[in-house]
Formats: sequence, C-alpha cells, structure tokens
Amino acid sequence: MTIVPLERRRLGEAARMLARAFHEDPTSRSLWPDPRRRPRALRAFMALPLADALGHGHVDAALDGDAIAGVAAWYPAGAYPSDTRRQLRAMPRVLGVAAAAPRAFSRLARLGLNIDAAFPDDRPSYLAVIGIAPEAQGRGIGSRLIETGLARVDGPCYLETDTEGGMRLYERHGFEVIERAAQLLPGGPTHWRMLRRAQG
Repeated sequence: MTIVPLERRRLGEAARMLARAFHEDPTSRSLWPDPRRRPRALRAFMALPLADALGHGHVDAALDGDAIAGVAAWYPAGAYPSDTRRQLRAMPRVLGVAAAAPRAFSRLARLGLNIDAAFPDDRPSYLAVIGIAPEAQGRGIGSRLIETGLARVDGPCYLETDTEGGMRLYERHGFEVIERAAQLLPGGPTHWRMLRRAQG
C-alpha cells in the first residue's frame, strides 16, 4: 500500500470508489433513500470536493497495486469555505449533481450551506472527505491517510463525521468533539464536529 497525490486524470475513478465507500453512510441514505439511484448521485457529489481540493488543497490516494483503495481530500488553513469565484467555477459539477439527483438537490444544498455556516471562524485546515473502498476497510488505510495529511498541517484541523466509528477513529488521531448531535442535514443523521488543536 502506497500513499500518493491523486492524479487529476483519476478523479472519476476516485469519485466512483468514494461512491462505493459511502453507499451505506447515514447521510447518503438520508439524501438518497433509493439504493438504486444512490451510486450515480454519490459519484457526482463526491467529484465536487475532489476537484476543488485538487486545485486548492491536496488529495491523497492510497494505492493497492494500481487500484485506488482510499482517498482523502484536505484543505490548508484559510482555503475553506470557498469564495464566490470558486463556487462559480464549480457550477458545472454542481449542475451535474442536480441532474443526477434532482429530488434531493435542495436538501443537499442545505447541507452545504449548513457545513459552511458551522465552519470555525478562524478557518483551520479541513479534512473534507475521506473514504476507503469497502473491500479494503479494516486494514489501517484510513489511519495512514489521516497521518499523511496531518503531517502537512501546521495548526488546528477540523472535520465532521456522521458515524460513531468515524468519531472514535478521529479521536485516536487527536481530534476532539466540539459539538455533538449537530444536525447539518435537516431530518438527517447526527453529525459530530471535531477539531484537532495545534500540536506542539
């Protein structure tokens, strides 16, 4: 297993892997209850943070041979939330998400607005998304991706998670819960907002 920067040409492959990784995620199930429609919507949705972080942050890929087994998208301090210019550049991908899941789009937009509104005012580094292919889970790949990203972080780092298992994983890497039961998606699952304070 090697950790390398994601090549832009492999963005679609990484988004497909994340769609599989998040297929049974509580937020995914809430947004797209029909499991037959969920993969297409998730592929379009996951391409958004990957494409943006490739241009304004860093995306790490865990390779098992040549296959992408895991991905983590990071933003440095001050790079998230995005400004109006970046939001406009992302609009074609946003419209792709709307086309893939038109009935869920208003709730998805509300989720994005709530994430931005809850983001810490000092705009720390941000672990925007991390996912491991289902067949590769339980092998420590997530921890390796987290450690690789945190090695680049100078200062605090922030994330959200909607699973207790994720919360416990991040706690092992020094993150602390700063808000429990944050419902970032109206009618959706509980989220935990977490912060890893500046080290040293």
